[in-house]
Amino acid sequence: MIVINNLSFQSKELIRDYLDHLEHERRLEEKTREVYSREVTSLLSYCEEKKLDISQLTLNELEDYVIFHTSNMHSRTVSKVGSALRSFFRYLVIEKIREDNPALLLEKPKKEDYLPHTLSEDEVDEILSMFKNEEGDNLLSFRDYTFFEVIYSCGLRISEAIDLTLSSYDRNEKTLRVIGKRNKERLTFVGEVAASALDEYIENVRPILACRRKKSADRRIKKNKDSEDALFLGRRGLKLTRQAMHKRYHALIQMYGLNATVHTLRHSFATHLLSHGANIREVQTLLGHSDIKTTQIYTHLNSDDLLNVFDEFSPLSDD
Repeated sequence: MIVINNLSFQSKELIRDYLDHLEHERRLEEKTREVYSREVTSLLSYCEEKKLDISQLTLNELEDYVIFHTSNMHSRTVSKVGSALRSFFRYLVIEKIREDNPALLLEKPKKEDYLPHTLSEDEVDEILSMFKNEEGDNLLSFRDYTFFEVIYSCGLRISEAIDLTLSSYDRNEKTLRVIGKRNKERLTFVGEVAASALDEYIENVRPILACRRKKSADRRIKKNKDSEDALFLGRRGLKLTRQAMHKRYHALIQMYGLNATVHTLRHSFATHLLSHGANIREVQTLLGHSDIKTTQIYTHLNSDDLLNVFDEFSPLSDD
């Protein structure tokens, strides 16, 4: 694990200035900034250890670092490292710290075919039922069930669900106004089961959680507008965090020995829509994909399902 405190003062200042650039000028999302920060910290730590000057780093030296740093990484992760390095050296050129961007000459990893893991509709029902029937605080169990039901029903990213506000949900139209990547807004429809859970949560669960915030005696917890407006609240009435819900999800999933991430629910939503006759453009809109190529991956999954059925039942199959 890279610790920024071990870096020199100059490197720390460079990282801070770079992150300000990413946030205020490039307006990148927090999750992307975290990845870029981690990769830049790793590079600068390597340079300091090897006594290399980042302003004079050669392509060969950068390639040596990438080989050292990514030796056990999947090609998709290596691609993210490359993106982070190209962005950082572009910033160094802008700031006139360097005259060139050697990361542009790095060999890009060969793209591997990637098919996301999905669940059957029965498996999704099983997972959601686990949250609904979880032992412990009934309020939190129902909140968790509602949260993940909404993610599946609407095909949301976990960050999109976290950022929902009370005004995001139109109870009459049963729609959600979602803010996705790059602050793009889209309208998605809430299924009947999810809408029923969401209505009950807003009516009977959220007000109690909100009261816990007001009555909290912990002075470290400050009431803020985000928590007042947030649709989903934590046990103390504050806005949920992505990390907390990932932790809640995986704790229960692992207890039952299942293999599925939160994002698997979004993948499954898209696959189930296509299997029930939705067209690719409709799924693209509901998922908030800017490029239809991203959505087309689910058509490959659908084709695989059809081929399995053909192999099992068709008299024309080899068996």
